[in-house]
Amino acid sequence: MTEFEIFHLSNQIFINNAIYTVAVILMTALSFYLIRRSRELNSPLYGKVILTLFCSFPIFFGLQVASYLSTQQKNVSFQLSELKEAGVQISTIAEQYIVTWGQTAADGPASFGPDVPSIVMYGTISILFLAGIWAKMPEQN
Repeated sequence: MTEFEIFHLSNQIFINNAIYTVAVILMTALSFYLIRRSRELNSPLYGKVILTLFCSFPIFFGLQVASYLSTQQKNVSFQLSELKEAGVQISTIAEQYIVTWGQTAADGPASFGPDVPSIVMYGTISILFLAGIWAKMPEQN
């Protein structure tokens, strides 16, 4: 595979990842709306359980999409590094990509998993979901 083909395929994957990210954002917004409505209607226990289950989906899918992105970035670096080690002349952009993501041919392909900022972000959203569903509302005057 040539450098151009590697970058071309990775760009297509990045576009797919962006579309999935939009879907996760919409699901997250819907979850916050449903949490607000359940509070307004004073949802019963079974409603809170079902809403908790529903709110776990955007978290799972968000972490999965973040994993796809992180893995793709590292694997492009790995593929470019393999190309370089094979003696193919690569561009300075490809060199910088390898330096930025740091996955070389010696490291092997990247393992599937999200990056730390994504874990922190979705952990925070999880806490917001759980607090919104299960925490007591403050007294209103």
